[in-house]
Amino acid sequence: MPKLCIVGGSTAGWWTAGYFEKHLPDWNITIYDAPNIPSMGVGESTLPQLKWWWEELGIDEKDWVSECNAVLKYGNYKEGWNAPEFDKPFVTRFWFNDNNKFDQMMADPSNFNNDGKIIEENFYKEFDSPDSRADYAYHVCAEASADIVKKHCKKTVLIEEELSELPKGFDLYIDATGFRRKFIQDFTKMKISEFHFVDSAWVCPMEKSSNDADVTKSIARKYGWTFEVNLQNRVGMGYIFASRYINKDEALKEFQEIYESLDRKPLFSQERFIRWDPMILQNPWSDNVVAIGTSAGFVDPLEATALFMTQSGITQLANTIKRGYSKKSYNRIMRRIWNDGLRFQLAHYTLSSRKDTQFWIDSQKGADDKFIWDNYQKYSGSYQWIFPDGIWCQMGIYLNKMEYYAPKY
Repeated sequence: MPKLCIVGGSTAGWWTAGYFEKHLPDWNITIYDAPNIPSMGVGESTLPQLKWWWEELGIDEKDWVSECNAVLKYGNYKEGWNAPEFDKPFVTRFWFNDNNKFDQMMADPSNFNNDGKIIEENFYKEFDSPDSRADYAYHVCAEASADIVKKHCKKTVLIEEELSELPKGFDLYIDATGFRRKFIQDFTKMKISEFHFVDSAWVCPMEKSSNDADVTKSIARKYGWTFEVNLQNRVGMGYIFASRYINKDEALKEFQEIYESLDRKPLFSQERFIRWDPMILQNPWSDNVVAIGTSAGFVDPLEATALFMTQSGITQLANTIKRGYSKKSYNRIMRRIWNDGLRFQLAHYTLSSRKDTQFWIDSQKGADDKFIWDNYQKYSGSYQWIFPDGIWCQMGIYLNKMEYYAPKY
């Protein structure tokens, strides 16, 4: 029987163990989970694909939703990503472009209700329709999701130890050590756009308030953006920023001013600082070590891609093994998935019309206005992408970048 060694617990490690137990039951699994290494999770926004993940693990929704303090997420609320004269609050929803229904919207964006009230007024009617292709996701506590999968693991051997070198005797190793990437064999980086500027964050959980909505709030700021992720027991909040334009102390001051202006009350006495190198491994599977989660790469938490990339790394690995494909095939498909997400993230910055800081001025050098229309066409009619055509359409309408290229009706 083949033997799998997972180094690192938290979400990436335990999710891998749970998925291998379910889908590769012949494997012997050992996980080294050092209890003294803290998890990075601050409350996570997710994509609709997370529902399928729990189904594939065989864990009932009613069990994990309560333990993860999860709430339904009906879309992404955006504000401030455009110049003031163009900007208004907007909620993107999880729609697919069945029968090219978005084409006419693009030709005349005034047909599209973008005042942010669709969640309350129109969403549930469409969501309940048997003909609807609208979808939903969740806000979850990522740390709790790891604990739930851990409870469901029946065969995985747990060793609470921090390793300095890989133990011998295993057929395959998983590096789930996060940004430390302790046992990566090949550090060659995938080529990504030079305009992915954000590389730092201040985060802190906040008390809940009566105004919390079941949408992910992504509010553009002077040197990046802030997020608010509503859970059952708290609100995850953070300021994602580019350190080349503002130092960490100035960013902390701005973050504090933002949450105080919103009357947010921190649950901890000290905000937490996170710094990363925006990068993706060209070959997350090298030799007999596979990087999963943030070990494989991390660029920007925008648009809820972090947990999805962890999920994709695990499911694609299991599929590759079951089908007898090569590590080269695995690396190629992971690069494609990464590129799909990065392309959509980048559009938020490069297609903005903000000019208030050098951060925004420099960001706009990264793509032309036709970028969204080209991607809308590329993904039209396909359900296999992270961000389908309907999402690109809504983004184009919000940024006022579609009507110039859409066909006229």
